[in-house]
Amino acid sequence: MGARKKIKVECLEPEKAWELFQDKVGDETLNSHPDIPNLAKQVAERCGGLPLALITIGRAMACKTTLGEWKYAIEMLKRCALPKMENEVFPLLKFSYDNLPDATMKCCLLYCCLHPEDYCIPKKRLVEYWFCEGLLNQFDRISDAQMQGDYIVNSLLSACLLERDGEYFVKMHDVIRDMTLWIIREFEVTENNFFVKAGAQLCEEPDVKAWERVKRMSVMKNNIKVLKETPKCPNLRTLFLGQNELKVISNGFFQFIPHLTVLDLSRNFGLRVLPKGISELISLECLDLSATFIEELPIELKSLTKLKMLDLSYMHNLRKIPQHLISNFFQVANIQNVVAAK
Repeated sequence: MGARKKIKVECLEPEKAWELFQDKVGDETLNSHPDIPNLAKQVAERCGGLPLALITIGRAMACKTTLGEWKYAIEMLKRCALPKMENEVFPLLKFSYDNLPDATMKCCLLYCCLHPEDYCIPKKRLVEYWFCEGLLNQFDRISDAQMQGDYIVNSLLSACLLERDGEYFVKMHDVIRDMTLWIIREFEVTENNFFVKAGAQLCEEPDVKAWERVKRMSVMKNNIKVLKETPKCPNLRTLFLGQNELKVISNGFFQFIPHLTVLDLSRNFGLRVLPKGISELISLECLDLSATFIEELPIELKSLTKLKMLDLSYMHNLRKIPQHLISNFFQVANIQNVVAAK
């Protein structure tokens, strides 16, 4: 970065590291058995004085009250301690990921890495995406699923895997985000094939060959102006294209993405027209057009019979909506959330 002076940020001294770890584990757990404090010190030592590791692992161990759980943690952390950054820090943090109570919560955490670094993620919208993706399977309606989503968000906050950013937003620490991308790359290749180039300063759409096996893709917050290719993506379910400079989307762009469920085109201020080919997205459940300059909704949207969430907020240029289009959604698709233009 061209820094004139480099200052090494030291890890915490053992005493300070132990104090931080105790604070995150809590007295109730530490006092639940006379041998746990000694085992807890060994766990803290494996964190190497790294504050983020001490915090996340400390929170993960806060409910572990048996000697077996602590001994198991020590053994797992021993296997993680390798000399390189990627092989040392990320495995330590992955301990907290591994200790999440179920696969749903793990998938919801990984989903957050689709957003750029330091991005303020709206909690409500995040839960809506989770719901439309089928990650929240306890409820049939978005309004009801919000309860399950709030529980998951709060659990991830308690585990220090997400951070609060005011009342309505959450953030993912840069290191935690890097850790989730590492998990996806190293451990989730077959089940969760992600392509994440959010905030990567792209000026053109990625090579379509890179899309073929992808399940979730994010190229949000770039400088892409035109989508001219015709990608063949039989597995793609999520596509984040928000906050680019999109002006043109070719008619054939959506032709071979049959299972796309979530499409985010928000905050593309140069986008004035949707392609007629959007009618091909017959599996689409969530469409975010907020803060675009689209002037007219195409009648082809009637083909999106599975749509559950449509965001038209802050579309100041929207002048025409085909007659009966919105009511058709309610009758045919049982749409559950239309955010009106403002």
